[in-house]
Amino acid sequence: MSNNDEFFRSKKAAAVLKHGILKRYPVVFAAKTGQGNPIVFLDGYAGRGEYDGGEPGSPLLLSRCAEFVQGFRDVLAFFVEHDPDSYANLEQVLRDKGGAVRRELRQGTLDQHLPEVLALAKGASLFAFLDPFGPALDFDLIRTRLLGRPSWPPTEVLLHFSVSTVARMGRAVHVAESRAGGLSESDRRTAARLDRFLGGGWWRSYFAEVSDAGDDQRATDVALRVADKYALDLTQGSNYQAVQMPVRPRPGLAPKYVLALFTTHGEGAWHFADTLGKAGIEWEEAWVREQIRRGDHAAETLFGDGPVFDAEQYKAENAPRWSGAIERNIGKLLEQNWTIKIADRVPEIYGDVLGHAWAPHVRQAVKSLHRQGRISSPGTGDFWKEVVWRP
Repeated sequence: MSNNDEFFRSKKAAAVLKHGILKRYPVVFAAKTGQGNPIVFLDGYAGRGEYDGGEPGSPLLLSRCAEFVQGFRDVLAFFVEHDPDSYANLEQVLRDKGGAVRRELRQGTLDQHLPEVLALAKGASLFAFLDPFGPALDFDLIRTRLLGRPSWPPTEVLLHFSVSTVARMGRAVHVAESRAGGLSESDRRTAARLDRFLGGGWWRSYFAEVSDAGDDQRATDVALRVADKYALDLTQGSNYQAVQMPVRPRPGLAPKYVLALFTTHGEGAWHFADTLGKAGIEWEEAWVREQIRRGDHAAETLFGDGPVFDAEQYKAENAPRWSGAIERNIGKLLEQNWTIKIADRVPEIYGDVLGHAWAPHVRQAVKSLHRQGRISSPGTGDFWKEVVWRP
């Protein structure tokens, strides 16, 4: 069974957060960036249309977003899938359940079909979701052809960086290089794939820290640092910033992947962080239910009596902690800078509560700081768009 087949047997908790974003954020993108110009939604590694249990995959979620906004935006959904069986399923699912939206489907690789996408997206806002299995992306394709598009209409890319795959492959190449005799042909192919994905061989020096083939934790830590450097390299010399969210199967476990939104606008970062927080509630419920299905009865009482997971109770119990963390982060930024614009400092303002808190918790933090006389903004209106200062 391929990784693709296994993935679509059931939606794991780690996929719930990703799909929580996909059912929300493209609508925000279209509403904010499609005023007077068309919009293209691209799913460059679409996969099957839905999971075996009937839960929607990314193509159906993007189709629903397109259907929602088509009343006030001119939108096209474009899907690319390489695997023939997955493509056949994608065609059928979108035909039966994809709604009455304008769409194009192509079988093949993103490299093959991106020129057509970019031609159709000329003069249009483009939201690209790139979710390959492993390091299938071409660094130059993303940097020069997607992020290198004209600054208006905007382009945003939501990218899946597989931490577990990069950790496994990078460690394997390093261990092979450390052996007498050097790399096998298979190892050289692995190294070439990483070179293409990461934009060169710089990652090898990072994995030199991994001592042996069984050093999983060190390899994961290194892969996370590689993800940070990768995002910096993609955005270097441009107006893009990356808002990165490590995604774990459940709390306490190592991240399986990083979701990174590449955007040139603070408004994009702001709304993406808000979406992450809302999707994070669904992730919390998903991992609890997943543990119960696996027979972990301790999870049944994790949230007290009543339902297995009470979202309202969870939010009420954690909101003070989230707002407090954000308040401290803003306070530190104001100690270091006389003025800040909240939308331009989103990752630093959320810090460790990114993917948990969302916009109301930032507002609450700003209001608290204002009451203390530590920030100019009272936290009303679109405070996050304004330059605020330390009185």
